[in-house]
Amino acid sequence: MNMQRLTLLQRLIVAMSIVAFVAICASAVFLYIRFQASNDAFREETLSTFAEDLHRELSADPQLSNPHAKAIKARIRELRGQYVILGQDGRAIDSSGSQQPLIPHIDNRTQYFELPSHGGQKALFGISLPTPSSGPVEAIQVAFPKAHVIFDSVLEEFVRDIAWIWIPFVFVLLATNIIVVGLALRPLRTAAHEAARIGPSSIAARLTESGMPNDVLTLIRSVNAALDRLQGGFLSLERFSGQLAHELRTPLAIAKTRLSLSQDQIARAVERDFEDIERVITQLIDRVRVRTLHYEATDVVDLGGVATDVARYLAPMIVGARRNIELKIENGPVLMSGARDFIFRALRNLVENALHHSPKNGVITISVFNIGISVADQGPGFTKMRLNQVSQAVGKTDREDGLGLGLSIVGETMEAHDGRLVLSNLPSGGAVATMSF
Repeated sequence: MNMQRLTLLQRLIVAMSIVAFVAICASAVFLYIRFQASNDAFREETLSTFAEDLHRELSADPQLSNPHAKAIKARIRELRGQYVILGQDGRAIDSSGSQQPLIPHIDNRTQYFELPSHGGQKALFGISLPTPSSGPVEAIQVAFPKAHVIFDSVLEEFVRDIAWIWIPFVFVLLATNIIVVGLALRPLRTAAHEAARIGPSSIAARLTESGMPNDVLTLIRSVNAALDRLQGGFLSLERFSGQLAHELRTPLAIAKTRLSLSQDQIARAVERDFEDIERVITQLIDRVRVRTLHYEATDVVDLGGVATDVARYLAPMIVGARRNIELKIENGPVLMSGARDFIFRALRNLVENALHHSPKNGVITISVFNIGISVADQGPGFTKMRLNQVSQAVGKTDREDGLGLGLSIVGETMEAHDGRLVLSNLPSGGAVATMSF
């Protein structure tokens, strides 16, 4: 398993599961050791009980002929155990079978012993209990098979109970780990979702700080501080681009005005060159500005109103160039969220591009529909490369004979609005550029 490819939630679940597994194994080992100790104590207590019962009956009836004594001996045989009553000479006075002692009795103390299996006889675990009275009996020995049901049943019952308890416990523990870790990471998921929604349409938005844990709050405050700096950078760049546009356009406008007063042909040509320069400068500035494009979700734009304003703004230029402009707007306002100034400049670039490539007396058509705006002309159309690549590098041309960066700027503007610029050619000739939101 590659931990680096796991999410934080998955890593925590794996880590907690490993810890839980180790804890369960450790507790199982501990319980097993405790059970073995308890089982040994149970074996010794059982053997001692049978031996003491025989001793008590022996004290009352040395011949062990009473019904109670017979019942004890019968129970020992039933459980496949053995007993031997040793006399003072070390030989068996009474037994369940063999007349030999199970082990030689040493000293006047209780002895627990184990006998290995031999001759088909199972391994035995027994007791040699001395009799405190000074009689003919020295000790009473009782033994049961070491793996006898009287002992193993306890182990089997224990394991069965543990299995039925621990198997559901493990699953409950894993489910609890997932739930607890999920709840612990909920603030991070909330912050991640909020961060994912921050974009050009919500540059002023910030991550929520209320209700966040202290360790997460530190991260959120750092992110919000970074967003503040980014917003300040965007606004500074926007102000700079506006100042740059003013500083560049003013001397150009003065030079054009002076040239317009001259009737010299060279002056007329220089004036047209100045117009081309002004157009390129405007497009370059627009390209800088589009990188700082931002708007709020509450900023509503009427596409029909934008199209009307663009048509009015460029109408003198279009008529002066001996072209025609036509405006088509569907019934009712077409509203959307966006930056109106940038949409205005994008549509202006499309119309200027169409004007640049339209023939004399050609018609430029602006159409507003429910999902966007299209600009159609009667020019030579777009190249195949341009149809496949809307946004191109600085310095590329929009068409085979054209100049400018208008379409690239429009494409970037649409990307900032989560839309796209679609280019196509009309079967009858001409090009169509559609701003689809």
